[in-house]
Amino acid sequence: MPTPAIKKLFPGIFILPTVALLLSAFMTWANAQAGTPFLPTWARNFATSIVFLPVILMGMVQIEKLLARIAPQLQGNMLKLVVSLLGALFIESLLAAVIAVISNPLDASWFGFWWRAFSRSLPVGLLVGLFMGFYMKPKIEEMKARAAAAA
Repeated sequence: MPTPAIKKLFPGIFILPTVALLLSAFMTWANAQAGTPFLPTWARNFATSIVFLPVILMGMVQIEKLLARIAPQLQGNMLKLVVSLLGALFIESLLAAVIAVISNPLDASWFGFWWRAFSRSLPVGLLVGLFMGFYMKPKIEEMKARAAAAA
C-alpha cells in the first residue's frame, strides 16, 4: 500500500519552517527593544532563519562525520546525544549571529545582542536538537531507506 504523498513530504515541508519559527521567535523576543514592533522584526528574523537553516543543517552533517572520525568510541544513543547538543550549539550560535547582524549595528552593542539571542533561545534549541537527533533524523533516514529500496 503506497504511503500518502503528504506523509512523504511532511519532514521537508513542516520541520524546517517550524524550527525556524521557534528559534526566530525566541531570538526576537530575547532582543525586543521597547517600542520596536515585534511582528515585523520577527517576520524578518523568520525569513532569515528559513534561508540560513538549510546551510546550518548541512553543517550538522559535517559535525557528525567529524565526531565519527575523532571519537569513534561514540556509538548509538551517546553519539546521537553529542551530535544533538553540538548541533544545537552550532545552530543557535550561527542563527543568533545572523539575526544580530541584520537587527543590530556592528558596534560595541553587537555582542550583547548576540548573547541575549543565543542564551535565551538555547533551551528551545537544545530541545529541538534532541527532538531532531533522537526522533526526526531516524525517521527521515528510515524514509530515505524505504524510498531507495522501492526504487
